[in-house]
Amino acid sequence: MQLTQEASTELKILKAAEDIFIRDGIDGARMQEIADTAGINKAMLHYYFRSKKLLFERVFAEKAKYFFPEVSSIFQTDNSMVEKLEVFIEKYILFMNENPFIPFFIISTVNKRGNDGFIEKLPFKETIAQNFMKSYADDLKLGRVPELDPMQLLLSVLGMCIFPYLSRPILMHNFGADEEAFAALMLGRIEELKRYIRKILIVD
Repeated sequence: MQLTQEASTELKILKAAEDIFIRDGIDGARMQEIADTAGINKAMLHYYFRSKKLLFERVFAEKAKYFFPEVSSIFQTDNSMVEKLEVFIEKYILFMNENPFIPFFIISTVNKRGNDGFIEKLPFKETIAQNFMKSYADDLKLGRVPELDPMQLLLSVLGMCIFPYLSRPILMHNFGADEEAFAALMLGRIEELKRYIRKILIVD
């Protein structure tokens, strides 16, 4: 099915914006460069997206509508809690390696006043938190995990996955790593975190 010219232009804008947001971050990205990359003028860009913030929110929404349902499905399987977390860690880091700008955008946006609407749009509670807690409770009844505070476990897993991306510029500068080296470092982190999960959750 052939796209209309308007839909095609919007897709070009979203692709150009995503590439520039990945490279420069939301603060460093310039609307003029996004327009140039998409092959349109700046007035046309503003016709589709009135501000850089709205454009970024759309790019984020396009990513989130695929990522969050996929994460939710992980915790709805019959696998053990350990197996679910191992899959979650791998998918999360692979996703963030492709979209390293997203964690900083979320953190910076939700900490600004007047952004309650954006927080409400994040399906974190339904897709991750509730399913995580239920999975842990089910495994605890079966004796497959030790008794601990599941909220602390969730915070630990998320923190270990997210923090390197939030501190990415600092880590890259101090370790002398380029983007390719940082991505490779994070790929190696997948197995490190899986080992941590196994040590914490596997009952002897």
